[in-house]
Amino acid sequence: MKLSQRPGSGPAIAPGQVPAAYEHLKKFQALAEEHGDRAAGTSGYQAAARYVEHQLANAGYRSTRQHFTFKHRGGQIETFNILAETASGSDEKVIMLGAHLDGVPGCPAINDNGSGVAAVLEAAKVLGRQEGLSNRVRFAWWGAEEYKKEYGSRYYVKHLAKSGSEALDSIAAYLNFDMVASPNPIIAVYDARDPKPHHKVPEGSAEIMDVFTDYFDAHGQPWVATGWDEDSDQLSFVKKGIAVGGLYSGDDQKKSAKQARLFGGTAKRPCDPNYHRPGDDLSNVDLEALNLMTNAIIHAATRLAHDDSALKPAGHRQNG
Repeated sequence: MKLSQRPGSGPAIAPGQVPAAYEHLKKFQALAEEHGDRAAGTSGYQAAARYVEHQLANAGYRSTRQHFTFKHRGGQIETFNILAETASGSDEKVIMLGAHLDGVPGCPAINDNGSGVAAVLEAAKVLGRQEGLSNRVRFAWWGAEEYKKEYGSRYYVKHLAKSGSEALDSIAAYLNFDMVASPNPIIAVYDARDPKPHHKVPEGSAEIMDVFTDYFDAHGQPWVATGWDEDSDQLSFVKKGIAVGGLYSGDDQKKSAKQARLFGGTAKRPCDPNYHRPGDDLSNVDLEALNLMTNAIIHAATRLAHDDSALKPAGHRQNG
């Protein structure tokens, strides 16, 4: 794991110190060694889910499983999402944070997406200790993202839509975290100001983007914008007009020379050469990126939970 400091990234992590989120990654690595992977419908996924649920219980949450079944290669796979939410905050304006818990078969899946799972767990711990939230915060660990249709988040949004427009309109924002500790990282924010997005940008997404970029700017941290409508769990929310934001540290695309100047690392090499490969393990994550992204996620969740001015009113959208 790399511990070199990148330009603008703030104080380096002291020798012997690691982000709190790293402890979760160690557990996921151990589970991968025991079970082989965390693919949807496997014993490894079940074990990872029990770990997440145990962490949530220790932090004072009551979590629930949302079960669903999907077809794959002529068979049926049964799996589930994990959901938990803060005890305080209005349920008329809900902030959601999500990360997919499953990995590709035959892979430890530490960066993709143990890193996002770990960061959201740490955010849940911090928000669970806060009282008097203006807006309720709901956390989701999705099943079966590593399939073409992101079945877990799609099932959740579809189920919510069937409950009535009021349930769907109560979600003011969804923040997605998929790969936030790549070994040759960029610090990327979902681009709500993309002039030619593949999907229409939901109203309120620019305000969420600003929460992240203002945080990075205040800490002298360079950042770049990335396509916010790429395939991951935010898509189901986008299609319903729910404001979306998120962070990303890169997959198998090559880091540009400009990005290398901004963030360090190696130009013309993939941000994560182990993307969807057995090498996506504990030895191939960047702890500074994990620490930086986790802190930014906690900041954004706290800000949106307490500050109505950063959000558009719930119910403003047109459901698709």
